[in-house]
Amino acid sequence: MARRNSTLNRYLGYIAFAFATFVLRRKNPYLFILVINDKCNLDCFYCSSKNTGKYDLGYTSVRSALSAAYGRGCRALVITGGEPMMWRDRHRAIHDAVAYAKRLGFHDIALFTNGTHPLDIADITFIVTIDGTKEIHDAIRGRTYDAILANVEKSKSPVIASITLSKTNADTVEKAIREIDRLGEFAGITFNLLTHNPDVVARHGLLGKERHHMLDRMWALKRQGYPIILSRAAYRALKSNNWRRPIAQIALKAGNRIFTCCRDVDNPDICRNCGYSSCAEISQALACKPSAIYQLLKTI
Repeated sequence: MARRNSTLNRYLGYIAFAFATFVLRRKNPYLFILVINDKCNLDCFYCSSKNTGKYDLGYTSVRSALSAAYGRGCRALVITGGEPMMWRDRHRAIHDAVAYAKRLGFHDIALFTNGTHPLDIADITFIVTIDGTKEIHDAIRGRTYDAILANVEKSKSPVIASITLSKTNADTVEKAIREIDRLGEFAGITFNLLTHNPDVVARHGLLGKERHHMLDRMWALKRQGYPIILSRAAYRALKSNNWRRPIAQIALKAGNRIFTCCRDVDNPDICRNCGYSSCAEISQALACKPSAIYQLLKTI
């Protein structure tokens, strides 16, 4: 009965949000992204948000941020870092933060993790970074591939694989997707085109024709039946780069500030070349593109 009520509340929440957004034309936030810490046990070359000492929140601050977001109407939650599975505040762990979010009423909860810690939280979605084939992944993220897969296999919740696409893994992306799919452990595969400061993207990212070619390859893999989370509308929007951003329906808290969409919103050079496929997907669903709405409902 509790599970049935939870599902009912979830879909009632979708209906209420759709009515407010498309009928009343409100732009209230629905997805809340909480940067809970910046401590991380890995040292990936493309990450600038690890171990800066800026974003480690205490449990009281976490509760306050979640309560405020829920009060503003947010019902979907993504917790990220750093490495959120490492978050601690005295006797409190990430499990306590998730439990509090559930008690508040958040009904779609995802946790973005590097997968090197046990995925031992039930009834959420884990988004685990797998940056290519075992060889390429281990070159980027240390020798963690086998340990991650062991944790994924034992996970108490569904797991989505996430790939950050760069020059480093571009040549082997088809092989990586086939390997991930063959494992049979992942509920889907999502991806981002490396989104960073312009100098980092110039050295390591995919721009211009390279970006277009990569998107064509990802779409081809989707058409072949691989479980890539990418609608036709989002694929076209990412290629044309004309999707509307920042997205008012996404609120992100990092430190003492709440950003609209992401923490690079103030940097037009980064925003202009955004490669976050999930943001493109959300933008197209909000633009009432049927393929994006279908993909979003299928994923959540």
